[in-house]
Amino acid sequence: MQTLPIPHVDPLPLPGPVWLFTLLLLVVFALHVTAMNSALGGSIWALWNYLRGRHSEHPFSRRLANELATMLPTFLAFTVTLGVAALLFVQVLFGNFLYTSSILIGALWLTVIPLVMVAYYGFYYFSYTAEKGKGIAGCVLAISVCVLLGIAFIFVNNMTLMQSPERWLQMYRAHPNGSNLNLGDHSVFPRYLHIVNGAIALFSAILAHLGMRKMKVDAEYGRWIVRRSALVFAACSGLQFLLGMWLLLAIPRQVAMSLLRDPLTGAVFGLALMSVICAVLLILLGSLAEKPGPLVHAGFGMSLVTLFLMVCLRYLLRLAYLKPYVDLGALAVRPQVSVIVLFLFLFVGGLVTVGYMLWLVARSRKARVNAVVPN
Repeated sequence: MQTLPIPHVDPLPLPGPVWLFTLLLLVVFALHVTAMNSALGGSIWALWNYLRGRHSEHPFSRRLANELATMLPTFLAFTVTLGVAALLFVQVLFGNFLYTSSILIGALWLTVIPLVMVAYYGFYYFSYTAEKGKGIAGCVLAISVCVLLGIAFIFVNNMTLMQSPERWLQMYRAHPNGSNLNLGDHSVFPRYLHIVNGAIALFSAILAHLGMRKMKVDAEYGRWIVRRSALVFAACSGLQFLLGMWLLLAIPRQVAMSLLRDPLTGAVFGLALMSVICAVLLILLGSLAEKPGPLVHAGFGMSLVTLFLMVCLRYLLRLAYLKPYVDLGALAVRPQVSVIVLFLFLFVGGLVTVGYMLWLVARSRKARVNAVVPN
């Protein structure tokens, strides 16, 4: 008999099959994580190169920090927009778990929006003042980075708590005002470090890809970006493997055994491991090659494949945690074909529109660079 304080499933039936909402969750969350890694990893890259550029005479560091400064507000805007969509689909499938954990840490959960605003305005301030290299631009960016790290920690606490219903009643009795953190879960810190380190790793792969475009205008500057980002990507990927092992040891034994015995999880994990090894080798070899383009672009593509596979692993881990408490196949479904078709049409149209906007922005920046840099 169920004695845990788990709310009942929403009685309203789903407007479409569970597999469709699962697929949408995986796709949207992968896009959200890509934007989030760009915002967090990109801000760390920008801060490091800004400080290095101020205290040394290396012009490339200052130049890279200035270029990243103009991108950070856009990265964060996409992070927020896609994050709302990802939370929507989590709510559709696991709403009774997400709402409960959000209430238990409500005092901190409600700070996420003002914290995002602080980071967002900090990015804008840095984008307008970084090129001058004076004042408090570096301090403002450092504050924004710390704020994003804090937001990530809050999310890790919420997402781990939502899949641990056995802890809810004890936490509510201890702090019914919502001032809880899930620090009793041994997987919180390795998961958090795995996310932060992964953000630096993925953005390093993105930066290597962008460095190839810079080589068409300034070969020396572009190759400098590719080589630096390749080294960071390789180092962070190695560290990511160690953090992943720590995370596997930190999760409950029964959950870990459930994952290890599942053929689908094993297949996804094996593919993710092979893809990240391929990505590291391709980008490292590309950074040393005379013509790095094909190798670096292929490595960047494999890093995106790795990202999606890791998103799938994260979803399978959540299912393993919630297996005793939820059966997605038992959710009531009443198909609304016209609504689903309209949503998918608007969703794809939105992605195409955003892609076109990004292409226009990239083209305008390239035109400005070509106008400034002499041939």
